[in-house]
Amino acid sequence: MITVTVPGTSANLGPGFDAFGLALSIYNTFSFEEKTDGKLTIRGVERKYQGTSNLVYKSMQKVFTKINYKPKGLYLNSQIEVPISRGLGSSATCIVAGLYGANALVGNQLSTDELFDLAVEMEGHPDNVAPAIFGGLVVSMNEQGHNLFIKNTVHPSYDFYALIPDFPLSTQDVREVLPKKINFGDATHNLPRATMTYLSLVNGQHEILRHSMKDRLHQPYRKKLIAHYDAMIRKSREFGALNACISGAGPTILVICDNSNQDYEKEITDYMRLKTPNWQILKLKLDQTGVVVDGGVCD
Repeated sequence: MITVTVPGTSANLGPGFDAFGLALSIYNTFSFEEKTDGKLTIRGVERKYQGTSNLVYKSMQKVFTKINYKPKGLYLNSQIEVPISRGLGSSATCIVAGLYGANALVGNQLSTDELFDLAVEMEGHPDNVAPAIFGGLVVSMNEQGHNLFIKNTVHPSYDFYALIPDFPLSTQDVREVLPKKINFGDATHNLPRATMTYLSLVNGQHEILRHSMKDRLHQPYRKKLIAHYDAMIRKSREFGALNACISGAGPTILVICDNSNQDYEKEITDYMRLKTPNWQILKLKLDQTGVVVDGGVCD
């Protein structure tokens, strides 16, 4: 039995649209076994996901096709912690798990670079799959079909909170609200802020982070789809948060605090209990490891 554990992720981090990603301490775990009965058996998910449309299974097929391998039968089980369609990288966990699980079943014939490229091909952009694979704080890009990344760790002075609404948003829907073109001023606004956000997370520069996460490329359009977004951002700042942003495509809001702030969690929880009683809050740490296969870190 092969077991693959993949962290949830938060992409974009405000101005780092489609480039930045952060691996977080929330995990989906998948078990794989090749069977001889000629059947596909999928457990741990709703019945509608127990067939060939299952994203983990479709990811496995990418590996099998690439190396021209046909398994006789497959057993797949999922243990899900990452909320689905909430902007915390649930689809990336499925893609990465399927690729790494299939690769382990066939004796690790594909390299990490090859698996990374396949993951980006399936996801469409690297911002979630990169931290899901490599862990840490990752900035990544695609260069002529090959994907490059730089990984770093986050300064230990930060805590992260995910404010998770009680409604989903599909990536397709939130991409449709984005403009087809952006103006020059919005691009130049984001460039320095993205750079400074990344560096302030690495270096622990709290005062810079308070100002650097303002975005003009996606959040002004997507926030309209998230009920209570403005109120949650405003209250988070009132309760001492350094900054906050839409996590990935949303609707989850990622809040960053100085870990000396011992009051934020209670204050925002009390506020949510009154205003958004069905929302969930999770306190999370950076996951520096990324995908783990059979209890060992992948090279």
